[in-house]
Amino acid sequence: MAKKRSRHRSKKKRIRAEYYSRAELTAQYHLTDSLIKKHFPPAGRGCELGLGKDDNRHYWKKSEAEIIAEDPYFRRDFAKVQAMRKKQQARTNAMRNLLLSYGGMEMIEQAKNMYRKVYIHVGLTNSGKTYAALQALKRADCGAYLGPLRLLALEVFDTLNEQGVPCSLLTGEERIDVPFSNKVASTIEMCDYHQHYDVVVIDEAHLVADRERGSHWTRAILSIDTDELHICTAPEGLSIIESLIQNTGSRYEVIHHKRLTPLKFAGVFEDLSQVEPGDALITFSRREVLRIAAELEEKGIKASVVYGALPPPSRREEVRKFAEGTTSVVVATDAIGMGVSLPIRRIIFCKTKKYDGVSTRRLQISEVKQIAGRAGRYGKYDVGYVLTMDTPELIEECLREDTPPVTHLTIPFPQEALASDYSLQELLETWEELPEIEGFSREDMWEAMVLYQEMKPIPKKATKEEIFSCITCPVDVKSPELVAYWKTCCQAFFRREPMPHPQFAEAADPSLEDCEMQYAALDVYSRMLKRAGEKDETMSEKLKLCETINTLLLATKQEYLRKCKYCGAPLPPGFQFNVCDRCFRRPSRRREWFTPARKAERILPPDAAERELLQEQ
Repeated sequence: MAKKRSRHRSKKKRIRAEYYSRAELTAQYHLTDSLIKKHFPPAGRGCELGLGKDDNRHYWKKSEAEIIAEDPYFRRDFAKVQAMRKKQQARTNAMRNLLLSYGGMEMIEQAKNMYRKVYIHVGLTNSGKTYAALQALKRADCGAYLGPLRLLALEVFDTLNEQGVPCSLLTGEERIDVPFSNKVASTIEMCDYHQHYDVVVIDEAHLVADRERGSHWTRAILSIDTDELHICTAPEGLSIIESLIQNTGSRYEVIHHKRLTPLKFAGVFEDLSQVEPGDALITFSRREVLRIAAELEEKGIKASVVYGALPPPSRREEVRKFAEGTTSVVVATDAIGMGVSLPIRRIIFCKTKKYDGVSTRRLQISEVKQIAGRAGRYGKYDVGYVLTMDTPELIEECLREDTPPVTHLTIPFPQEALASDYSLQELLETWEELPEIEGFSREDMWEAMVLYQEMKPIPKKATKEEIFSCITCPVDVKSPELVAYWKTCCQAFFRREPMPHPQFAEAADPSLEDCEMQYAALDVYSRMLKRAGEKDETMSEKLKLCETINTLLLATKQEYLRKCKYCGAPLPPGFQFNVCDRCFRRPSRRREWFTPARKAERILPPDAAERELLQEQ
């Protein structure tokens, strides 16, 4: 039997050696699909050639392929294809060189012509590095604060004005001009590169490595026109920022700041009955935030909520209530990690895994330290405590280890390339295919490419600059409703017509989700109005909507409680089943767990309880 198999294999190899597969034919003669379809006959199938049923690919005889390859008609078409390939490759190389020439290297060369003194403030969360940088801003005649979040810009705006230093506010959705103000608190995206400043403060500069937003920090560090530049960063960002400043030839000084209050890991947090005033409970989804807040309020504990989808004015109101003591606890997502300074005594991780848009993964060291660092408000508490309801060894290890240093910075997509003869689609596709440069990464333009495809068909009269302005409008591409509304705004923008007003909360009794969607759509509406050069008058409507959201937050949290479907008892945070252990163990419920209907609903009992039940039976 073994000999027969051996002969069969050798016969298959002989047959296979006389034929080209599709990949081999393409590699041998550098063909395209159109050339194969035009000059080569239909291919044979693997099973027809005696190669076995598993090898069901297309094959061509080598002898026939050689004859066709020498045919003058084939050679003529082949020469045309090769010429087109060379022309396309030359065009692609020219585009690559164009994009790279406008990248980080050119910004570094421009920065060498600036005479700036740079101060790099390095320290952990709650180490006072931003406070020290703001002291220099307060003394300046003209200056700017550039931060990652609207809330941070607003906090600086409020702090400076309360201290008698006139300061204006500029974010993507609002602008407040204070009389006689020569200072501005702004989000990093709204930085004005045409203005000269005496002092500029750039906060959270270690985000320079972020693929989505890091390019704004790179551009600000290299291009901001100022006499004195203060850069605040976590320790992991020091090496990459220091090397960047060294490449510009600027004078710089590194100032290290120690954490003002010690941080201590305090073990496992059993359940919500152990909550104390000044606690911040951290989870990673909006629904979980509202559910935990509802459970706390059922116990008579007033809680503020902070999550990404909450509009900034509503988030500001929730923060104010916690800071002033109206609520004793805050429940938040990781949005609190770079939020305003709150009087938090203990940080409690309800979960140690988060969904990052691609997959569910464990928290990284930098994320744990950024969030945990909010514990122990200086001047109010002597020690900050960190607890967890899940995998305490992970949190303890992250707090003990050093955060890996940032090894690269993100360069922005060069808008100067839009003036070239290349189409916007070609530029975007070539940008994504550029080879990686050591120490640099490209700005992620994936969302812009998604919006570009959604925009089609694009009016012929639309310029590349107008199209690029529209596709870089901040839109949640994971929300089909928002993308559809953005598309209608783009169509009105290109037709020079009034933009449609969003109508996501037109019902008589809108839900919390409807109001949040309406606010996000109003944000898109106001940004598109600015791109059209029209006046944005949505602020009063946004504030009124936020009042509705604040009212709903007080009234509708109970809807998010997770309760046992049989007895109605609340289920603990992180419990993955919708039936409590007590109801599962009741004899009257036992048979239900093993019916096809229960399996179809995917309501499965806990492993330990299931083993216990099977032992009893």
